Amino acid sequence: MNIGFSAFVMQGGRSGVASYIRELIRTLQETDRTNRYDIMLPARETDLIELTAPNFQKSLYPGLIANPVANIAWHNCILPILGKRFDLLHVPSYRRIPLMKRCPVVATVHDVATLTMDAKYDAARMFYNRRIVPAQIRNADEIITVSHYSKKDIVELVGVPEDKVTVIYSGINHAIFQPLEKEAARAKLAETYSIDAPFIIYLSRLEHPAKNHVRLIEAFERYKADTDSAHKLVLPGADWNGADVIRQRAATSPVHHDIIFPGFVPLADLPAFYSACDLMAFPSLFEGFGFPIVEALACGAPVICSDTSSMSEIAGDVVPKFDPLSIDSIFQCLEKVLSDGWSDEQRTAGLAYAQQFDWNKAAQKTLEIYEKAAS
Repeated sequence: MNIGFSAFVMQGGRSGVASYIRELIRTLQETDRTNRYDIMLPARETDLIELTAPNFQKSLYPGLIANPVANIAWHNCILPILGKRFDLLHVPSYRRIPLMKRCPVVATVHDVATLTMDAKYDAARMFYNRRIVPAQIRNADEIITVSHYSKKDIVELVGVPEDKVTVIYSGINHAIFQPLEKEAARAKLAETYSIDAPFIIYLSRLEHPAKNHVRLIEAFERYKADTDSAHKLVLPGADWNGADVIRQRAATSPVHHDIIFPGFVPLADLPAFYSACDLMAFPSLFEGFGFPIVEALACGAPVICSDTSSMSEIAGDVVPKFDPLSIDSIFQCLEKVLSDGWSDEQRTAGLAYAQQFDWNKAAQKTLEIYEKAAS
């Protein structure tokens, strides 16, 4: 088959969707030497995706098309014309599924958070997400989603038949995400990021209110007030909608000197952060999957997370959970893990649990969906 793959939502490699695209393409190159792939993306982001297999090629487009409005127009006006040369098209972001098509379309729908979360975007984007996007999702021939929670939402909220939606858990790159010696990891962070104290980390883009940084900051304030802990709160991530709210709340905190914003952290440095931390807290209000939960477990880190959306499913029984809307619940979970410690048994269980999230399995199941859609 000739397969078109739209990689127009890489967003500088700063999101979970970008991780999905990058790792799926990397693994498909190792898995599939039969089909031919045309990876379409903006020229300015070509370095984010490495192609080494002879049956994979890139088609590069002007940077203007990376603009959301222009990108939506391109997917609905130009891509259907290009579709004549494909036997199948994979669109890994539900906001870019074309309403017109010339070939079967497989779409990856990570979540439909905008159908349930108010004030995630401005009014125009909320209108688009709630009025147009559901029709786009229904127009796909086959839908891949990354959790059973998201499948339930797609079926119930969007009205997609259950047999059109297949759950394929994302993987992580186990060659990258593995435990480092803790002191060596701390030395690297001290040298590169000037972080030389014990710390709690929340790895997420800085997005308010969706990622819930403010409540974590308030729970951290209580923890610092109730203990003589030297812990810092490290909040890596690119600025997103509402980042100024998060930064302002941190700046006015009584423990503002203990809250660190390292900015966007490159992939190569993430294992050092996970391996060096005393706790990875993940208080997001909504996730379709939640890569940092699995990445941290694979690096041997203690993890706590929200008990909402897909996070309970992805974290399983190895991760303590809290109510992300309750500062008290976040504080109690955080305080208990830090005071009790993370036993060798818990660490071993977390490492073993993370192994099930494997990109080779995900790529093979994705190929099965390609065959189903094209048949």
